[in-house]
Amino acid sequence: MLVIDKVSHRFNENAVLNDISLQCDSGKITCLIGPSGCGKTTLLRLVAGLLTLQSGQITLDGDPLASASVRLPPEQRSVGMVFQEGALFPHMTVADNIAFGLPKQGAHEIALDWLRRVGLPDFGHRYPESLSGGQRQRVALARALAPEPRVLLFDEPYANLDVPFRRALREDARQIIRQTDSIGLLVTHDPDEVLTVADHVVVLDNGGIVEAGASQGLFDAPRSTYGAELFGEPQVFDATLHGDVITTPVGDWGRSALIDPTISSAALKLVVDADHLLIEPDPQGLFIDEIRAVGRLDRLYLRSREGDTVTFLDYLRVEGRTLSAGMRVRVTPKMGKVFASPASAG
Repeated sequence: MLVIDKVSHRFNENAVLNDISLQCDSGKITCLIGPSGCGKTTLLRLVAGLLTLQSGQITLDGDPLASASVRLPPEQRSVGMVFQEGALFPHMTVADNIAFGLPKQGAHEIALDWLRRVGLPDFGHRYPESLSGGQRQRVALARALAPEPRVLLFDEPYANLDVPFRRALREDARQIIRQTDSIGLLVTHDPDEVLTVADHVVVLDNGGIVEAGASQGLFDAPRSTYGAELFGEPQVFDATLHGDVITTPVGDWGRSALIDPTISSAALKLVVDADHLLIEPDPQGLFIDEIRAVGRLDRLYLRSREGDTVTFLDYLRVEGRTLSAGMRVRVTPKMGKVFASPASAG
C-alpha cells in the first residue's frame, strides 16, 4: 500500500498542495483528476522522488519513501513512471530501451518477455523512430514495468494518442497492474479513462482534495463542480434560488431536483447531465428555434416566452419521440440529479 499523509508543497509563495492524504492499494489504480495547475503532477513527482518533500510523509508498504528525516533517492523507491511522451532512447533498440537499468545478467530475456506481454513480441530489434505512437507507449510501459516496481505512476501517458490506441493501452495497463499486484497512480483529464480503469478517484482543486470515491459514485452523485462537469454531457446554467424555487434560463425547477437540496446560496451554478433532462411538449413552454444533431444528442436552441433570449442545451435523443423546430416544450430535470454550487465557486 502507498500512503500519502498530510503532504503539502509550495513553489516559492505559491501553495500547490495543501495537506493531501490518500492511500493507494495493491492491484488497483487510483486516478488523480482536477483542473490544470491543481497539483496532480507535483504529487506524482513527490512520490517518484523527483521533488524534495517539504511537509508530510510518503510510505510504501509501511516503509518511508520521504519524510522530515528520510529521503530515498528515486532509484531506491521501487517506483516506475510513464510520461505523456514515451521518452525512449532513440539510439537504442526497443529491447535495449527496456533492458536499460536492469542487472545485466538476464536483462535481454526480461526485455523480450515484457515485449511479449505488451503485445510486441517481434519488435525487440527495432528502433523507436520506426514505431507508431501507440507502439512507443507500449514500450514505455514495458520499460517502466521491467524492474517490477511496486508502484507505477502514469502522467497522462495516452493524451497524444488516437482514441482506439488509447482504449487498448489503458486496458493493457489495467490488466498488468492486476496481474503483477502493483500499485497504479494515474493522472488524467480523460473522463472515459477515469470510468474504465479507476478503482478509486481523487479530485484535486486549489491544492486540496475536494472529493474522492469510486468512479461510478462520482459519476452518479458528484460533490464538486469539477466532478460534475467532467462526466457525461454536462449542461451548465446560472440560476437563482428563492425558497424552494430555482429559476433557470429554461424554466423554474423545484429544490428537490438538487443532489444537495440543503444549499442556501441565492446565486447558483447548476450542472446536470443531458441524460437527466426531460423535455416534454407544453403550449406555454419555450419555443424551439432550431435543432442540430450532435452525435447521440440533439442540441436544442430555445427561445424564452418573451422571445428575447435564446438558450441552447443538449438532450438525449429518444427513439419514437420527435422534437421539431417551432414546437414549445417544458424542460425539467430528474429528481436529485442536479449539482449546485454558489455562482462564485470555481
